[in-house]
Amino acid sequence: MRVACLLLLLVTMGSVHARMQATDPVVQPRASSRLVDPEFGISSDAYALRREVQMLQWMPGAAGDRLAWHDAAVPSAGLGAGHRNPATLPFVAVEWQARTRMPDGVELPHARIAELGEWRLLHPDPARLPPNLAATFQRAGDVLTTATDPMAPQPGDLRLRWSELVLPEGVGFIQVDGEWVPAAPVADRRGGSPAVAATSAPVEPSGPRWPYWLAATLLLALVAAMAWRQQRRR
Repeated sequence: MRVACLLLLLVTMGSVHARMQATDPVVQPRASSRLVDPEFGISSDAYALRREVQMLQWMPGAAGDRLAWHDAAVPSAGLGAGHRNPATLPFVAVEWQARTRMPDGVELPHARIAELGEWRLLHPDPARLPPNLAATFQRAGDVLTTATDPMAPQPGDLRLRWSELVLPEGVGFIQVDGEWVPAAPVADRRGGSPAVAATSAPVEPSGPRWPYWLAATLLLALVAAMAWRQQRRR
């Protein structure tokens, strides 16, 4: 009798422990549409697509004018003779954001995705650009540039690069009380590697609580039975 009770108690407590250790699955939202840079034709299925633009321009300085990459037009006023910058850049920096929804249809604000996400560089093939742009740009490392010699760019040359906003593997959202809240990877929520910080409070097990009561009842019954047997032996 005592052995049977002990076995049943161990099985029940094991089930309770496993339920307490279980974590809700981390879910990543889906972008509602593919993002496309309409001028260059570069696209992404991520949550956002960003285009950065810089031009090599003359910059005034205490030691004289110097060339530097800048993401906005630099006024020519105050520059030395013969140093002039274009009034505007032919392309501007842009960020396209996709609408995101969870599996149950709930739409998440972009700011919540941006908090957890990371930007990853894209490496577009210049040959896939529109013909007029493919003849102008070439790849130089992580950027596309108009420089004939990327190692010796000239004033007015451009360099552009694209990146996409993604959620790292294991990072997403869990549902708590009907709401989607940010969550770190499972290993981090269990005290593992701190590669990504947890951003949500611990979640209580959502399953039925009867195993707790059953385990407590069996434990009390076992203690009572053992006490009764001790009394009879006396």
